[in-house]
Amino acid sequence: MAKFLLLLFSLLASTAACAAQERSDDPLAPLTECVNRDGFQFRQRDRLPVSATGRMVSTRQGELSVSTADGYRLMMFRRSNAPLVNLKLERSFRGRFADDRAAITTQVQDIAAASKAPHQIVLDRSTQQGIEILGLNFAEFGQASGVISHYTLFDERSGTIATAYLLNQRPEVREFANEAEYLALREQFITLLAGCLATAGQASGQP
Repeated sequence: MAKFLLLLFSLLASTAACAAQERSDDPLAPLTECVNRDGFQFRQRDRLPVSATGRMVSTRQGELSVSTADGYRLMMFRRSNAPLVNLKLERSFRGRFADDRAAITTQVQDIAAASKAPHQIVLDRSTQQGIEILGLNFAEFGQASGVISHYTLFDERSGTIATAYLLNQRPEVREFANEAEYLALREQFITLLAGCLATAGQASGQP
């Protein structure tokens, strides 16, 4: 459990808010606007600086690099004053998507493999509209603390990787009363995100 949380905190720290620098284009901007609907809205949107060209992920093989040609971090809300999703959107450098996908997939698999009861982490794999989805969820919902679920979505067509951390809000402002309500919200957001990635992938981009 401690190792799992350490890996998640490391991932979150790597996407800390920072001021964006000027770029000649903004290919991820339409994607940030696309997820800003269906009851979800970002109240904080931070773009990666031009100098942030990559990050490291921890695996059992050691540190692996992931390229970031561009990226955003969005704090997503619904009606509560507490965020529900910490979302990061990243565009790989041309020719690097396959390696980036492999590095992140290895990390996700290692997190699931390292978990043990009663804090077992289950890895779910699925595909929606051509978007590959990897989800990490606690086998026992009640064991979740700050991060309930961790989802990574890959769009090969545009070379975009989305990572969504679904957060356990404070009890007094929580927007779900039980596991069933949480699962409905999770499914709604992941479906929205996959649809937006599919639309962006059809529009342009090459990995």
